[in-house]
Amino acid sequence: MPAPAIRVARPDDLDALVDLENRCFRGDRMSRRSYAAALHNPRAILLVSGARGSLLAAAALFFRSNSSATRLYTIAVAPEARGRGLGAALLDACEKTARKRGATALRLEVNVRNKSALALYRKSGYGIRERINRYYEDGSDALRLEKPLS
Repeated sequence: MPAPAIRVARPDDLDALVDLENRCFRGDRMSRRSYAAALHNPRAILLVSGARGSLLAAAALFFRSNSSATRLYTIAVAPEARGRGLGAALLDACEKTARKRGATALRLEVNVRNKSALALYRKSGYGIRERINRYYEDGSDALRLEKPLS
């Protein structure tokens, strides 16, 4: 099976990004305003997969000037596209993008209840840095994960 096409998002992807976020998450969503800001932020890169107007997956990376670690803020795969390796392909693209920007590590938070995401991150070499109590809107805990990129 060929790898899915992944590209950098453009401003005209905004509606599709918001739609995907709303289809994937019940709470703790990235807002339309946050997506719009990220699309124009030189310290952010949004990666997407899918046709214009109908995205199957997206991820948001944020780079800080005072840190060599990149933050994976969100990764979303449409319910109808799950189980096909798209999340793993998108995560790999995020890691490559971060490396190209000089990052030495990729960090993220994941809900302790999200078993499929945790399995993907563990399989991809992410380790637990800490547990954060009541991190999410619903009171769920998060695990902060990190992977060295060097």
